Amino acid sequence: MALTKLTANVNNIQSLSDRPNTIDGLTSSQLKELFDKAGADIKTYINETLTEEVDAITETIPDSSNFVTNNDARLTNSRRCNNTFDNWNTARTNLQIGYGTTLPSTVTNGAIFFLYK
Repeated sequence: MALTKLTANVNNIQSLSDRPNTIDGLTSSQLKELFDKAGADIKTYINETLTEEVDAITETIPDSSNFVTNNDARLTNSRRCNNTFDNWNTARTNLQIGYGTTLPSTVTNGAIFFLYK
């Protein structure tokens, strides 16, 4: 199911003339409303359209309590690291990926080593 796209025009201020009060005949309160209109349109879209559609989709997803989580004791440190690459060096170490110009003297079973010259 595709989510409905936001199609409201949010370029409310850009489309005004250089002197909106004089040329466009806007009062100061109407001009203030235009400044807030884009935010209000986006808020309405999120609250009344997008969240409703996402809620309808998530209701069809099976109970996630049967899925493996990152806190699952069955996972090794390298498996926990697969989804978090905030620090690539820590991720590489946890995944047991090494690199260098000479082969190491000892290697952990399951480790990956890139040899370059």
